[in-house]
Amino acid sequence: MPVTAQELMAVFMSRQVNNGDYISVGTNLPVPTAGVLLAHLTHAPDAKLNILSYFTNLTDIDRFDDLTQIANPRVAKWAEAVMSMEAMVNAITRMDICFAGGIQIDRYGNTNLIGIGSDPDNLKFRGPGSVGTSTVMALVKKYYIFTNDHSPRTLVEKCDFRSTVGWDRGGADARVKLGLPGGGPQYVITPKAILDFAETTKAMRLKYVLPPASVEEIVANTGFELVIPGKIEEMKPPTEEELRVLRTRVDPKGLLRGKA
Repeated sequence: MPVTAQELMAVFMSRQVNNGDYISVGTNLPVPTAGVLLAHLTHAPDAKLNILSYFTNLTDIDRFDDLTQIANPRVAKWAEAVMSMEAMVNAITRMDICFAGGIQIDRYGNTNLIGIGSDPDNLKFRGPGSVGTSTVMALVKKYYIFTNDHSPRTLVEKCDFRSTVGWDRGGADARVKLGLPGGGPQYVITPKAILDFAETTKAMRLKYVLPPASVEEIVANTGFELVIPGKIEEMKPPTEEELRVLRTRVDPKGLLRGKA
């Protein structure tokens, strides 16, 4: 079967993980979960995975029959340690990678999980809320923003609300001015593209096109003006080993292939 956009996204995330990284795996994010597990089962066996309040090592598990199970208390059966809430909060600044979602994402990586509309008492659409991301993304060393929808509805000129502050209103010193010690968002990962942030302005920039999307399609489906570099590359396709592990151990039921 051809490689899907969700599989490409997971492979890209996997390649960002270094062996020994301390990673927080969020809830209801099966694509980032697949990416972290793919890294853990291939090149990062010593990655430290923080799932809910549990520290786990999952390298000996043959296969994961349900990518969503990684974010519920059943993961306790694989736990090597259990952390208190205080310990988890104190550990945030030591985390190397986290993932954030967003029902709205603006050009500077600010995200909205709160809701759509101008009246907080009468929202057109209510999101899950910040669910701790305001604190985590302010402090973690770096994080990646993930969305399953690349459209002007999600990639907007201005978020109705902010659940996480990325690069505020732009500029390399934006987070320093706000007193945010974390490294900020590094990538925005969508089914059409991998986007990063320009070094000086921190405006969102097209880095990789994910086939079969085109630059024109990406631009037309973004609600603000992207920075378009002179040379744009397609992401390197998955290796045979990456695809084998992804499909036989990480996602055997084919959630990322639209089968589950």
